[in-house]
Amino acid sequence: MDKNILLNIKGKHYNAKGEGSSIELITQGKLYKIDDVYFIEYEESELSGMEGTKTQISIKDDSIMMERIGAHPSQFLFEKGKKYINSTNTPLGPVVMEIYPTTIDHQISENEGKLDVKYQLGIDGKHVSSNELSLFYK
Repeated sequence: MDKNILLNIKGKHYNAKGEGSSIELITQGKLYKIDDVYFIEYEESELSGMEGTKTQISIKDDSIMMERIGAHPSQFLFEKGKKYINSTNTPLGPVVMEIYPTTIDHQISENEGKLDVKYQLGIDGKHVSSNELSLFYK
């Protein structure tokens, strides 16, 4: 299975003071499955601030991996109840990012699917934000 899909991606971000912002992106992507893992791929745009970057999301059971390749490389693993620690380079130098998912929910099929992830983000040991990522495709 290798299928073109229309993705609706919504992100919400709340800083440590509770101030929020959100972004919504509608774009084309690809859906495919290898063994028991579903993959969703799409190109980031100028709107997301990550132009020149391809995002690949892999969904298996209770874990979701999001990897960005290109101009803004990064990798995040979301497993409920488990903290994921990753070092990444930024224009200001390397930082240690800590991801702690609080909600992971997905219903994925060949025809349509949705994905909801809520997580806490820490940088260099300090809580910086609460985040939500919602994705829907047809």
